[in-house]
Amino acid sequence: MDKTSKNQILDSDIARLLLKHRKARNLTVTELAQRSGVSQAMISKVERGTSSPSATILSRLANAMNITLSKLFAELELHQNSLVLFAHEQQHWTDEQSGITRWSLSPAGACPELIRVEIPAKGELTIPASANEHLSGQTLWMLSGSLDFRVNHQTHHLQAGDCLALTFASGYQMNNPDSQRSCSYIVAFSQKNQ
Repeated sequence: MDKTSKNQILDSDIARLLLKHRKARNLTVTELAQRSGVSQAMISKVERGTSSPSATILSRLANAMNITLSKLFAELELHQNSLVLFAHEQQHWTDEQSGITRWSLSPAGACPELIRVEIPAKGELTIPASANEHLSGQTLWMLSGSLDFRVNHQTHHLQAGDCLALTFASGYQMNNPDSQRSCSYIVAFSQKNQ
Protein backbone atom coordinates (compact mmCIF):
# COMPACT_ATOMS: atom_id res chain seq x y z
CA MET A 1 0.00 0.00 0.00
CA ASP A 2 1.32 3.45 -0.93
CA LYS A 3 2.10 5.43 2.24
CA THR A 4 1.97 8.85 0.54
CA SER A 5 -1.10 10.92 -0.19
CA LYS A 6 -1.58 13.77 -2.63
CA ASN A 7 -1.30 16.28 0.24
CA GLN A 8 1.89 14.88 1.74
CA ILE A 9 4.97 17.07 1.47
CA LEU A 10 7.77 15.14 -0.19
CA ASP A 11 11.52 15.33 0.43
CA SER A 12 11.95 16.68 -3.12
CA ASP A 13 9.56 19.56 -2.30
CA ILE A 14 11.52 20.37 0.86
CA ALA A 15 14.81 20.15 -1.05
CA ARG A 16 13.66 22.61 -3.71
CA LEU A 17 12.34 25.08 -1.15
CA LEU A 18 15.41 25.01 1.14
CA LEU A 19 17.72 25.54 -1.83
CA LYS A 20 15.57 28.46 -3.02
CA HIS A 21 15.65 30.14 0.41
CA ARG A 22 19.38 29.60 0.87
CA LYS A 23 20.16 31.12 -2.52
CA ALA A 24 17.73 34.02 -1.98
CA ARG A 25 19.75 34.92 1.11
CA ASN A 26 23.07 34.56 -0.75
CA LEU A 27 24.20 31.93 1.73
CA THR A 28 26.70 29.23 0.87
CA VAL A 29 26.22 25.73 2.26
CA THR A 30 29.17 26.46 4.57
CA GLU A 31 27.55 29.66 5.90
CA LEU A 32 24.21 27.92 6.45
CA ALA A 33 26.00 25.08 8.26
CA GLN A 34 27.73 27.58 10.56
CA ARG A 35 24.46 29.42 11.31
CA SER A 36 22.35 26.31 11.84
CA GLY A 37 24.74 23.81 13.40
CA VAL A 38 23.75 21.29 10.69
CA SER A 39 26.65 19.71 8.84
CA GLN A 40 27.43 20.74 5.27
CA ALA A 41 27.08 17.12 4.18
CA MET A 42 23.56 16.88 5.65
CA ILE A 43 22.49 20.21 4.09
CA SER A 44 23.74 19.01 0.69
CA LYS A 45 21.86 15.71 1.04
CA VAL A 46 18.65 17.48 2.09
CA GLU A 47 18.92 20.01 -0.77
CA ARG A 48 19.41 17.18 -3.28
CA GLY A 49 16.43 15.30 -1.81
CA THR A 50 18.58 12.25 -1.04
CA SER A 51 18.05 12.46 2.73
CA SER A 52 14.82 12.81 4.67
CA PRO A 53 15.48 15.58 7.22
CA SER A 54 14.29 15.25 10.82
CA ALA A 55 12.07 17.91 12.40
CA THR A 56 15.06 19.12 14.42
CA ILE A 57 17.22 19.59 11.31
CA LEU A 58 14.43 21.39 9.46
CA SER A 59 13.83 23.66 12.47
CA ARG A 60 17.53 24.54 12.67
CA LEU A 61 17.77 25.30 8.94
CA ALA A 62 14.59 27.39 8.91
CA ASN A 63 15.67 29.32 12.01
CA ALA A 64 19.10 30.01 10.47
CA MET A 65 17.25 31.65 7.57
CA ASN A 66 14.80 33.51 9.90
CA ILE A 67 11.65 31.70 8.82
CA THR A 68 9.25 29.33 10.58
CA LEU A 69 8.63 25.80 9.39
CA SER A 70 5.00 26.74 8.82
CA LYS A 71 5.98 29.62 6.53
CA LEU A 72 8.36 27.29 4.73
CA PHE A 73 5.66 24.66 4.25
CA ALA A 74 3.03 27.29 3.39
CA GLU A 75 5.00 28.11 0.25
CA LEU A 76 4.25 24.62 -0.98
CA GLU A 77 0.51 25.28 -0.92
CA LEU A 78 -1.11 25.63 -4.31
CA HIS A 79 -3.29 28.60 -3.41
CA GLN A 80 -0.85 30.95 -1.67
CA ASN A 81 -3.14 33.99 -1.79
CA SER A 82 -6.15 32.14 -0.42
CA LEU A 83 -7.68 33.15 2.88
CA VAL A 84 -9.20 29.70 3.22
CA LEU A 85 -7.32 26.45 3.31
CA PHE A 86 -9.82 23.61 2.98
CA ALA A 87 -9.21 20.36 4.86
CA HIS A 88 -8.45 18.42 1.68
CA GLU A 89 -5.72 20.99 0.78
CA GLN A 90 -3.90 20.88 4.12
CA GLN A 91 -0.45 19.44 3.75
CA HIS A 92 1.36 17.20 6.19
CA TRP A 93 4.89 16.00 6.70
CA THR A 94 6.10 12.98 8.66
CA ASP A 95 9.52 12.80 10.28
CA GLU A 96 10.54 9.27 9.31
CA GLN A 97 12.96 8.97 12.25
CA SER A 98 10.51 9.88 15.02
CA GLY A 99 7.16 9.11 13.35
CA ILE A 100 5.90 12.58 14.29
CA THR A 101 3.49 14.10 11.76
CA ARG A 102 2.72 17.82 11.42
CA TRP A 103 -0.13 19.33 9.42
CA SER A 104 -0.18 22.92 8.17
CA LEU A 105 -3.73 24.00 9.04
CA SER A 106 -3.69 27.73 8.32
CA PRO A 107 -3.62 29.42 4.92
CA ALA A 108 -0.39 31.01 3.76
CA GLY A 109 0.23 34.31 5.51
CA ALA A 110 -2.16 33.65 8.40
CA CYS A 111 -1.29 35.22 11.74
CA PRO A 112 -1.25 33.41 14.04
CA GLU A 113 -0.23 30.27 12.23
CA LEU A 114 -1.83 26.96 13.21
CA ILE A 115 -0.31 23.51 12.97
CA ARG A 116 -1.48 20.14 14.22
CA VAL A 117 1.06 17.65 15.50
CA GLU A 118 0.68 13.95 16.22
CA ILE A 119 3.28 12.18 18.34
CA PRO A 120 3.22 8.37 18.23
CA ALA A 121 3.11 6.18 21.34
CA LYS A 122 6.28 6.72 23.42
CA GLY A 123 7.41 9.33 20.86
CA GLU A 124 9.37 12.40 21.85
CA LEU A 125 10.38 15.73 20.38
CA THR A 126 13.00 18.26 21.50
CA ILE A 127 12.89 21.83 20.23
CA PRO A 128 15.93 24.04 20.91
CA ALA A 129 15.41 27.63 22.11
CA SER A 130 17.02 28.87 18.89
CA ALA A 131 14.07 27.48 16.91
CA ASN A 132 11.72 29.82 18.82
CA GLU A 133 13.74 33.06 18.82
CA HIS A 134 11.70 34.59 16.00
CA LEU A 135 8.34 33.83 17.65
CA SER A 136 6.39 36.25 19.84
CA GLY A 137 4.78 33.33 21.67
CA GLN A 138 2.92 30.10 21.12
CA THR A 139 -0.10 28.33 22.56
CA LEU A 140 -0.57 24.57 22.53
CA TRP A 141 -4.02 22.94 22.90
CA MET A 142 -4.25 19.19 23.45
CA LEU A 143 -6.70 17.36 21.19
CA SER A 144 -6.18 13.76 22.32
CA GLY A 145 -3.99 11.55 24.46
CA SER A 146 -1.46 12.80 26.97
CA LEU A 147 1.77 14.74 26.69
CA ASP A 148 4.58 15.48 29.12
CA PHE A 149 5.86 18.97 28.26
CA ARG A 150 9.13 19.99 29.93
CA VAL A 151 10.21 23.63 29.90
CA ASN A 152 12.57 25.45 32.28
CA HIS A 153 13.07 22.39 34.50
CA GLN A 154 9.32 22.02 35.01
CA THR A 155 7.19 19.25 33.52
CA HIS A 156 3.52 19.81 32.71
CA HIS A 157 1.41 16.64 32.34
CA LEU A 158 -1.15 17.60 29.69
CA GLN A 159 -4.35 15.77 28.75
CA ALA A 160 -6.98 16.34 26.05
CA GLY A 161 -8.47 19.83 26.46
CA ASP A 162 -5.50 21.27 28.39
CA CYS A 163 -3.86 24.43 27.07
CA LEU A 164 -0.27 25.66 27.56
CA ALA A 165 1.04 29.10 26.54
CA LEU A 166 4.72 29.97 26.11
CA THR A 167 5.40 33.70 26.15
CA PHE A 168 9.17 33.62 25.69
CA ALA A 169 11.72 31.82 23.53
CA SER A 170 12.75 28.67 25.33
CA GLY A 171 13.84 25.18 24.49
CA TYR A 172 11.50 22.40 25.48
CA GLN A 173 11.01 18.66 25.37
CA MET A 174 7.78 16.80 24.75
CA ASN A 175 7.09 13.14 25.10
CA ASN A 176 4.05 10.96 24.81
CA PRO A 177 4.10 8.72 27.91
CA ASP A 178 1.43 6.37 26.53
CA SER A 179 2.85 3.10 25.23
CA GLN A 180 -0.18 2.32 23.05
CA ARG A 181 -1.81 5.51 21.78
CA SER A 182 -0.61 8.56 19.90
CA CYS A 183 -1.36 12.06 21.15
CA SER A 184 -2.18 15.13 19.11
CA TYR A 185 -2.32 18.85 19.68
CA ILE A 186 -2.77 22.12 17.85
CA VAL A 187 -0.23 24.92 18.29
CA ALA A 188 -0.77 28.57 17.34
CA PHE A 189 2.15 30.97 17.03
CA SER A 190 3.08 34.34 15.60
CA GLN A 191 6.38 35.70 14.40
CA LYS A 192 7.89 38.79 15.99
CA ASN A 193 7.59 41.94 13.88
CA GLN A 194 10.76 42.24 11.85
